Amino acid sequence: MVSHEERRREPRAKAKWSVTLETAQGVINTETLDISLEGAFVRCLDPLKPAEPFKMVINIPNSDRRLAVDSEVVWVNVHGPDHSVTPRGMGVQFTQLSGSDRQFLSRMIINRV
Repeated sequence: MVSHEERRREPRAKAKWSVTLETAQGVINTETLDISLEGAFVRCLDPLKPAEPFKMVINIPNSDRRLAVDSEVVWVNVHGPDHSVTPRGMGVQFTQLSGSDRQFLSRMIINRV
């Protein structure tokens, strides 16, 4: 079985960044645990369903810039017994990221890797 880590094409940085998820059910304020140019792992006690689309607003620390990114749930973890070891949440992929947002996010990730 191929793990999520092995399928990643972009480096993923450990990053606890504040995010707001705008979903069909409402707004969820939470945080990322890691992020790449392709997606992120988002801490969430009640994750969305796989393939569910939503908009994620990423608040970049030490920056006035916020990125509004169309996203989709790829996988979920609802059974994490210990949040410090196996946090509950979801892996998301970015489905639309503008060129300028991609360049900005790349610079922020490189600073974290």
